[in-house]
Parts: sequence; structure tokens; C-alpha cells
Amino acid sequence: MFDVLVAIHNVLRWVVLIAAFAAIGTAWQGVLSKRAYTRGDRLRSVALVASMHTQLLLGLALYGLSPLVRTGLTDMANAMSTRGIRFFVVEHIFLMLLAVFVIQAGSIAAKKADDDAKKHKRGAIFYTIGLLLVLGGIPWFRPLFPGL
Repeated sequence: MFDVLVAIHNVLRWVVLIAAFAAIGTAWQGVLSKRAYTRGDRLRSVALVASMHTQLLLGLALYGLSPLVRTGLTDMANAMSTRGIRFFVVEHIFLMLLAVFVIQAGSIAAKKADDDAKKHKRGAIFYTIGLLLVLGGIPWFRPLFPGL
């Protein structure tokens, strides 16, 4: 079960990144071109938030099931001194929770803005910050395509 969830979590990482780049790209395009905020812009935002929330649920399940995390939580002194364990016990979950919060806040802020320029600007800023947090929280030291 754990290995299946890890595989799904890995594949969904790419969905999140694609959704983020799509939402960010159109948001910044909207800022620069001063165009109307369209249904497509909102759908890209919803796709980003939905993929982040799905990834969050899978990640929380993995956090609870992970033998590495369990080991780290039983010996925090060792976990904090071992890069790989510290990353998953503390850094990964912290950065990703923060990224979900920032992206969700950006979606809400954009939706509630009273004009199109503010919708684009808020989305662009919040989604860009969220993506940077996601990129900081990805375990780049592991294979990007496990099993290939």
C-alpha cells in the first residue's frame, strides 16, 4: 500500500507542476497584457488548487505510513542530524503545507478581487510564491521518475 501511494504521489507531482506553470503563466500574462480575467483563468486556478489538495491528502497519508518518518519521530535528535530523515520528517511537510496554504490563499484572494487586474496580480504573486515553496520541498536527491 505504501509503495503504491508513493508512486501516485510521485506522478501527481508532475500534475501539480504543470497546473502551477499553467496558472502562473496565464496570471502573469494577464498582468502584463491587462486582459480580462476569464473562465479559463479561473479553471487553471481551480486545477492548481485541486491538484495541491489531492497531493496534500496523499502526502498526509504517506507521512502517517512512512517507516522513515516513524523512525525519525521516535528519535528526533538523530532525525535532525540526518539530512534524508530531517527532510521528510520536517522540511518536506512544512514547505508543502505552507505551499498549499499560499496557493489556496491566492486562489481566494484572486476570486474576491473586485477587478480583473487585481485577480491576475494576486494569482500571479501567490501562485509564484507557492510554486517556489513546492520546488524547495521536492526531494531532488531522489529519482524524478522512480522505476524507469
